[in-house]
Amino acid sequence: MDYKKKINWNNYIISLCPIFLILYISNETYAIDYRSFYLAGKSVLNDLNPYLNHIAIDNDFYGPINSELSKFSGWKYPPLASYLFLPLAKIPYEISKNLFNFISLLSCSILTFLIIKKRIFIINPTSLIIFGISFPLLATISRGQIEILIVCMALCSLYFFNKGKVILSALILAFLGFIKIFPLALTISFLRSQQRKKFIIYLFLSLITLLILNFTFCPKEWNESFIERILIPWDQMPMGDLDKLPSNLGVIKDSMMVITSDARNLFHSHFFVFGFANPLLSDTLLLSGIVGIIGSIICLFKYSNYSNTLCFLTIMNWINIINPISWIMGLIWYVPLFIYSFDKVKPSYKLILVLPLILPPFLNASGYLAAVISLFIIKIFKNESILELDHLKNI
Repeated sequence: MDYKKKINWNNYIISLCPIFLILYISNETYAIDYRSFYLAGKSVLNDLNPYLNHIAIDNDFYGPINSELSKFSGWKYPPLASYLFLPLAKIPYEISKNLFNFISLLSCSILTFLIIKKRIFIINPTSLIIFGISFPLLATISRGQIEILIVCMALCSLYFFNKGKVILSALILAFLGFIKIFPLALTISFLRSQQRKKFIIYLFLSLITLLILNFTFCPKEWNESFIERILIPWDQMPMGDLDKLPSNLGVIKDSMMVITSDARNLFHSHFFVFGFANPLLSDTLLLSGIVGIIGSIICLFKYSNYSNTLCFLTIMNWINIINPISWIMGLIWYVPLFIYSFDKVKPSYKLILVLPLILPPFLNASGYLAAVISLFIIKIFKNESILELDHLKNI
């Protein structure tokens, strides 16, 4: 990497072109996954249990996914996390869901800008364009998922670890693990570092602190509901107080439009959201966890001698294997490795690198392909890229 060469920002302007498609999809869809986040914040705002379905109280609590007439809402994260959505729950839903997607995109853009400006590694503008039109990104925006923010924060954890700010790195990863437990698997990437003991100690202390805060500020009833909610499969949810939905709520089957009392009729889901990253292991958390951890450990021993960054990015891919119910949106975890490696692989192998992002989601193969790529990525690196890794082990 030539650190003295001036950055030509004009080359990156064209990578902004997909933003028009992204914003269009954000505006025309209901963001049904984000709806669960929004209603959790709305429940807290009204001193209600975020895990319960409050549609009997007010039609504005209608959730078209995982709830409808069930006892529980679609919220399935720790109680303390529901407070994060309080500000967004104070504004109308249509504005809120678009603002949430905008925050996700802005976070991603700022992080990309800093990586380029600080010359942490080379980012090819073409890789950004491919990411901008990829199925995982469009599906994440369509559903209003939180994955982009989670991945951005995970990369911040890596950055601070490489800079020797181990405490801050551990705190960020603990926060992510508290929201979604699977990011804790990224701890594996630091197990061969000289700072591993310090990192693990502060990670543990951070998790304990978050648990204490959770039990201190959240009612006992919420914690009990949280445990009950995550133990019940979504297709076995008990019914709530209503026998049927009011006539002004629901999903029109033919057009897939969502009818609600607090938003205009918006599209339920695009075709490209219906795909899974780990369909073969979707029935067993134990087996998927074992396979995912084994894959992560293999990456640890293959790449930790080359670069902390390469090791971390390859292990990120195995989160989709550890998580037995990961959808196509989970391929956002593959994007950092894709962007990092795009300029490093031999030209004839670039298509292989792109495939997990452009394969039709209904094939349910993208997650496995990304995992395989993570195991053999260095085999398709250009020789000069491998030498660069040897000289930049902590970047």
